[in-house]
Amino acid sequence: METPEYPAMYNESDLCAIDNQKKYLRLFKLKIGLLIAVSIVTSVSINNLPGFAGLGLVIAIVLLALMVLTAIIELRRFDRTWFSSRAVAETIKKESWLFMMKAKPYDSINVEDAIRIFLTNLRKILDSQSQISSELSAHLQDSPQITETMKRIRNGTVVERLSSYIANRVHDQYLWYAGKSKLNRDLENIWFVLTWVFQFLAVSFAFIVFLISNPVINPVGILTTAAAAIISWMSVRSYRELSQSYGLIKQELSLLEEQAKQLPLKTEKELNDFVQEVEQTISREHTIWLSRRIVG
Repeated sequence: METPEYPAMYNESDLCAIDNQKKYLRLFKLKIGLLIAVSIVTSVSINNLPGFAGLGLVIAIVLLALMVLTAIIELRRFDRTWFSSRAVAETIKKESWLFMMKAKPYDSINVEDAIRIFLTNLRKILDSQSQISSELSAHLQDSPQITETMKRIRNGTVVERLSSYIANRVHDQYLWYAGKSKLNRDLENIWFVLTWVFQFLAVSFAFIVFLISNPVINPVGILTTAAAAIISWMSVRSYRELSQSYGLIKQELSLLEEQAKQLPLKTEKELNDFVQEVEQTISREHTIWLSRRIVG
């Protein structure tokens, strides 16, 4: 299913999460850039560059900018809004599929009651993250909370709903987790190699600087700061943890998809049980992701 086919609140929280993630990561990159800039400026020997008498002023300005940027990051808390919005989006997506599959709590009731429960649950989801309501209002969508696609899928037979669920939920999530697992693993390897390159260069230049009397610039501080910045970036992005957790859920979804194909589900109860198992699997990963982010 495409994003517009989900409830408007899902689209709003998804856009809010993406927007705040971009803001947070941009500010973090800028903070790293300023730290490296400070290390570059402070590595210059003023005694050997008499024309740079204003170097101290430059350092003070960069440090002031770093302080202001740090304050903005702490006060605006784009990261918390990102995490909370993503939690709302994924919970709504789960609730939407339960509704479409006639799974608990939307089983054995007429469509009017199901819609009533669904809208009530959407309200509860939003109330659980009320601190982001103002942020969500900036991404309002002119679309219904229950789309025509959702109604059409819900009105299908058990076989039709199962087919849609496997294709648009199970397999779609499998592909997403598989791609993200590989991407995070590759990025972790790249950044890990870069940290060792910078550390090796720092050690090498330390010996060179030792042999040179009063060098104009000492790159050791720049290189060590760059290595520390990469480690900090890897920590923020959680490449290793995400690669492992995404890889695990990818395998679990693959097994569940194969199970559904080899053992066709023919009754409402069988479909209900299968949907509950899949949603619990996906929700477990989201809960772990959110708890790691907030604690971290």
